[in-house]
Amino acid sequence: SPRLVAFEHGVPSVSPINTIIFIGGLGDGLLTVPYTTPLAKALPEFYSLVEVLLSSSYAGWGFSSLDSDVQELSTCVAYFRGLRPGGCTSLPHFAGNPPDIDGGILQAPVSDREWMTFFLPLDIRDGCVKMAREYIDGGRGHDVLPITMTGKIFQTPISANRWLSLAIPGPDHAGQDDYFSSDFDSERMKRTFGKVGSTRTRLSLICGGNDEYVPASVDKHALIGKWLTHIKDGGGVVDDDAGIINGASHNLREGGESTEDLKRRILGFVDRLEMIGPSSEIGSRALYARMLSQGSKFLIICSESSITSSNVYHASN
Repeated sequence: SPRLVAFEHGVPSVSPINTIIFIGGLGDGLLTVPYTTPLAKALPEFYSLVEVLLSSSYAGWGFSSLDSDVQELSTCVAYFRGLRPGGCTSLPHFAGNPPDIDGGILQAPVSDREWMTFFLPLDIRDGCVKMAREYIDGGRGHDVLPITMTGKIFQTPISANRWLSLAIPGPDHAGQDDYFSSDFDSERMKRTFGKVGSTRTRLSLICGGNDEYVPASVDKHALIGKWLTHIKDGGGVVDDDAGIINGASHNLREGGESTEDLKRRILGFVDRLEMIGPSSEIGSRALYARMLSQGSKFLIICSESSITSSNVYHASN
């Protein structure tokens, strides 16, 4: 595989080191999500936060794929396990061939297809879909769509394959990237979130109550409730603090109470990976002792930052 880059926020002074691998969303790269540094500083001394730079980072998302993300992230997990022996994010897509991790958190899961449907001019969206299908039918799925079309919306070159993966319309909505749309029926969610649950990995989903990339017509509470139900029905373990951060934006750029709430939820998740009963009954010292006996832990956090967060020319511009 190609040489990959990871940025570690400091190195814990104790051993074993437990690793949280942070995966930014489309358009993100190293240190582009504002809450990673505050989170790293708040972690227990035996935890390390690592941000990974994938081929799909920054502008690379336009001609990459979830399959390549999974391959590179699996390499990343294997690398850190090699550095930190003895131990045992894109999370839904991992379900078919999951890496050896102990937990996963999805922060700000959003549907790019629904964003395009509600916020982009219909002629641009449908024109790009039509052209992407023509490219793929002609064996040119990896070719970049003309900037004269996509440049009206995005600053990023986008291949025909990736455009349809994100934006393919109904009735089947068969895009590979399309996990979080609100119009899926129970059977579709059973094949995605139910399959994630079958990994038996502890999971959490954390959404912003004021996520600007979720259409106002979507009932966030009802939608996340459906996702969590299918994870549980599939045999998964849902964390106690999964849910919605009231008043939080997509990437918590406002900081303050939103960031503090997110940190509290993630730190609680970390405690519950190891503890039997609430953390207040055992405490971090006992948690550390258990980690010494059981080996290092690996947790993946996926920030599902929308393609809109840094790569879109808004229609009004």
